[in-house]
Amino acid sequence: MWGRLPNPLDLLFPPLCILCTSPLEGEKIVCGRCLGNLSPTGLGQWREQVRVGEGLDEVWSAYWFDDQMKALIHALKYEGLRGAGRRLGEAMSQLLGTDCTPEKYGLLIPIPLHWNQRRRRGYNQAEVLAIRLGQLWRITVGRRCIVRRRSTQSQTGLSVQERRVNVAGCFRVTGKGNGLNVLLVDDVLTTGATASACGLALKEGGYGRVSVITVATPPKDG
Repeated sequence: MWGRLPNPLDLLFPPLCILCTSPLEGEKIVCGRCLGNLSPTGLGQWREQVRVGEGLDEVWSAYWFDDQMKALIHALKYEGLRGAGRRLGEAMSQLLGTDCTPEKYGLLIPIPLHWNQRRRRGYNQAEVLAIRLGQLWRITVGRRCIVRRRSTQSQTGLSVQERRVNVAGCFRVTGKGNGLNVLLVDDVLTTGATASACGLALKEGGYGRVSVITVATPPKDG
């Protein structure tokens, strides 16, 4: 059987890693060497150390949000490179598979964007991550279990208390949780305010344990 014919354009303009610009095969976006150079947090389950954790039973972050990770997240969120999210989902799955295991959860839920922001961006970056993670872990992704009922100010530059107020009550559960344990998925966790607001809404909607996993988190003081 014949294999897939190579794209002639790849011979003239081979795809390059967005971090080191080395040639790539296929649509991987970032090379394996650069993925291997990302900095794992080694935090394990760090719910007790997160600044805003109400509504959350477990908190996981795979990597530190350094310059390399910042470039990948930026490519995913603002440059339309969904492949960066798929690659990060794969890396996250491999790194946390021994601790944050799929058997604990009945559903993956990407933290939602407001519909207006999603329309501008074209997709939800957390959903890209969740879909790839769900494929690898064989867990259903609940894309419409919870919605963001109002647009909120960017959390960047806000204090911890301002972040709490900004997202308080902005999520609404659309169905019955029936005690199901769920894992929220997002790109970056800073104070935990957004994930916490989402977790509180899910618990009020009848879900069981609510945990969150993110690709990255900023370095911690001390």
